[in-house]
This record gives sequence, C-alpha cells and structure tokens, in this order.
Amino acid sequence: MIKAEVVADSLSPQGDRLTSLLITFPRIILAEVNTHRMLSKNTSSSRAIPFNKMVEVVQNNPFIPIAWQKEHKGMQGSEYITEKMIQDWAVEKWLEARDCAIQHSKILNTGGVTKQFCNRLLEPFMWTTMLITGSKEGWNNFFSLRCPQYSWSWDSKLNRPEGVAKSKKEYIDWSIRMGSQIEEFKDKTDLDWLQINKGQAEIHMMALAEAIYDAINESAPKQLKEGEWHIPFYNKIISLKVDMEGVGTLEYYPNSGFPNEIMNCVEISTAMAARTSYTVVGDEKEIDHKKMLELHDKLVSQNPPHSSPMEHCARAMSNHEYYYKFGVTPFSEADKKGWCRNFRGFIQYRHIIETKK
Repeated sequence: MIKAEVVADSLSPQGDRLTSLLITFPRIILAEVNTHRMLSKNTSSSRAIPFNKMVEVVQNNPFIPIAWQKEHKGMQGSEYITEKMIQDWAVEKWLEARDCAIQHSKILNTGGVTKQFCNRLLEPFMWTTMLITGSKEGWNNFFSLRCPQYSWSWDSKLNRPEGVAKSKKEYIDWSIRMGSQIEEFKDKTDLDWLQINKGQAEIHMMALAEAIYDAINESAPKQLKEGEWHIPFYNKIISLKVDMEGVGTLEYYPNSGFPNEIMNCVEISTAMAARTSYTVVGDEKEIDHKKMLELHDKLVSQNPPHSSPMEHCARAMSNHEYYYKFGVTPFSEADKKGWCRNFRGFIQYRHIIETKK
C-alpha cells in the first residue's frame, strides 16, 4: 500500500524542478512526514471521514508493519524477528489490538461521541493519502534524511567500490552493471532488504521515501515557459473536456490577466488538493467540474481563507522575477535567487492570492 504517483512535474525556464506527488502511507508516520517544512502538503483527515467508512476501511485493509524489529535502545534498531512463528504471533496480536480499537470506538460512537474522537482510536491501523509538492532542494533534503541506505562493501574480485543506494532499483541497477544477474534479486523479501539497509529512519518512512525517490527519478518533467503553470492532476482535469477547449496551449503573461481556461484548471486543482482531507484510501471519487469550482471559491472566501491547498499550483517565473524580484535571506548570495516562499523558480498560487499580484 505504500506508493507514490507523480501528478505534476515541471521545469522552470531557469531549470528549477517542481514535483507534486499523491502518496499513500501508514498514518503512524504522518508526524515525521510533516517535519519537512520545505514541502507543501494536504493530507486526508481523521476528523473529516465518516466513522462507519473509517471502520470499514480499517477492518478490510488495515496497516500491518512490514517487519518486526527486536527490542533495542535508541530510535532505530538493526535486528529483526525472523522466526515465522513469532512473526505470525505479532501479526495476530496487532490485529487483535485493531479489533479492540474498533470495538471501543463503536461504543463511544453509539454513546453519541463525535467521529473526531472515535476515528482517533483507529489511527494506528489506518492508511493515509497526501498531496505533496516540493522543489528539488526540498526533495533532496528529504531523501538525504529518509531514504534507505542499501550498502555494498568492497569486492576485490569485481573491483567494486563501497557505496550506498537510495532504493532497491538503484542498488539492482548498479549491481547488474557490476556483473550481477537479475535472478539474484527475484526472491529477496522485504526482510532481506531491510537486513542490508543501513538507513536510520523509521522503516516505513524509508519505504515511503524510496517510493517517492523512484517515482521522481522515473518521471520526465515538462519544460515550462515563463508564466506557464505547474498544475497537479492536470491531465485528469482536462480529460473532463468541460468548457476547457484550448487548455495547454494558452500562456499567462504578467499584467495581462489570467486566461479563464488555465485558471479553471488551477482552481479545480486547488479544490482537489483540499478534497484530499476527506479522501479514504481506495474510495477516491470522480471529480465534478462545477463542484470543484464552487469548493475553490469557498476556500478563498472563508475568513480566514483555507490557504494550504493553494500551495501546490505555481506559475513559472520570468527571468526578471527570478533574478531581481524574489529571493530569501537564509541562503548564500549564490543560492538565494529565485525563491518564492518554499519553491524555487515558481510563484505559488497562494502567494499570488495573498499578495494580489
């Protein structure tokens, strides 16, 4: 269930990359994902999802740990339970805890307690969905801290250097180039890979980082001209073919206004980011053009506005904006050009809305 799908990938005229992904991961690592403030995020919410729907999902598709580490000191262990009997026992006890959480949450719900509390008891067994967007610098920091470290030692026969791969695919590719055969890796289990993984992040966090790392490496970013937009879910939006003839061929030029068709896409994408809050994994609904535009207008008109969904769409900077208008002080003189909030080379829709520029 841990997965990552690129839903927008763009290059600014100056060569900066901005990538948005829809990711699925265990809710137990949500706090760790949220520590990365260079990345913009919208996440499914326990408070927003109906209680009966949440119970159904946790019963039918619970999160179960991918491996069982042995008791250890500190934050990260390096030894795993390998005996199948104990592994099966651990899964059995985990699911018994799930059943107990469901039972007590139902009792609370029957007594009239809000879903906001009843759903909280189910969170250790839940999957969650997040729309996440970041510049290359933000992603590189994330990968440095969270990716696995599949290491190999020096092999004098093959003259292999010692090194580290951030994903299984990267490790296998390197090994094949060094003379290994693909058959050597076909029977490796998750536990086998974990036992050669020297990373220090939580094991599910590393699995998520690896999925994102591979997805970004396998994606081909679209080169944008100045004024063109990075729009998550763009292909899905234009597939509606509702009042959007010409989408993808229009450009935005500063001070000349926003073409309606492009801004329809930006507004719908923003609403879809907001809708992530009440999306249940496996129960995603089709988008409705009119309802999404209405939701966008509601987000903007609220006092205060609900602004985080506006952080994923972004307009590619012109050279003047990149080199003279935008920049932030925490960076060295050579690195500070082209930053608008947490994106480089792009101006967030949120920034445009809040500054009226």
